[in-house]
Amino acid sequence: MDSLFKAIKAQLMQLDAAFQNLTADQIRSRPDKVYAVHLNKLNRLAAVPVAEEVVRKLLADPELEQAVLRISRLKRQIGLSLERRFVESLTCAADPWADLEQFVYYPNYLALARMEFAGAGLQEGDRVVFLGSGPLPLSLICLSRQHGVQGVGIEQDQRYAALSERAIHTLGLSREIRIICGDHFVLPLRGPRRLIMVGADAVPKAEIFAHLVRALKPGEMISYRIYEKGLRQLFDAGSFFNLPPQFRECARIRPEPPVNNTVVFALRTGAYLSKTAADSIP
Repeated sequence: MDSLFKAIKAQLMQLDAAFQNLTADQIRSRPDKVYAVHLNKLNRLAAVPVAEEVVRKLLADPELEQAVLRISRLKRQIGLSLERRFVESLTCAADPWADLEQFVYYPNYLALARMEFAGAGLQEGDRVVFLGSGPLPLSLICLSRQHGVQGVGIEQDQRYAALSERAIHTLGLSREIRIICGDHFVLPLRGPRRLIMVGADAVPKAEIFAHLVRALKPGEMISYRIYEKGLRQLFDAGSFFNLPPQFRECARIRPEPPVNNTVVFALRTGAYLSKTAADSIP
């Protein structure tokens, strides 16, 4: 185990050094090149099967703590930049749906939509809310196109919310999907909903779930995505997140390729909190 730990640690430190040489302009203007050169190396490393004790030891290593945080942050930035640039090209495409089907993450989100649809017991015409929908709300797009589910995307970055609206309009889904610029504090929304989906990049997780305790009524369902295997756990704080006791896990769907995320479903339990009681929650 020690030799594997040392080998992985050395590779992570090398990746961190390589990532630190990237400029903000490179990430913003050429995310495809950064993705191919650097993120592919990280994805290959993350796919290496390792025992849980190795992951825990890596997480506990003080030398790696800041490196992992930097890599995780840059991984999210590259993903967002890929989405942003893709939306900008999508709005000019002759056949936007054909272009969307070629997007690098599209197959993953099709599979995730099937997992969400099945795990939450959704039906055509149901309405879901997605927290942290980003510049390209692929989860909502796939749920709408493949399963006839309506959606509301909540995105706190005004630029990403505007891009998201452009993408939805370009794909002809403006009647099925609505985008709101805001954060978790806009909940609860008016109207029925069958599921609240918490995006992997929606942070801070503890604050979001504390507010969901306040905003949801007993019996309402949420879902969130985690990594359960291998080194991917290192780069996702949600993988070690503990649900508040007011939620009870009711289903867990583990991934099949090309998906790497497990989708966890939970129900709000107990009594609905009055404003006074809710305000006492930290």
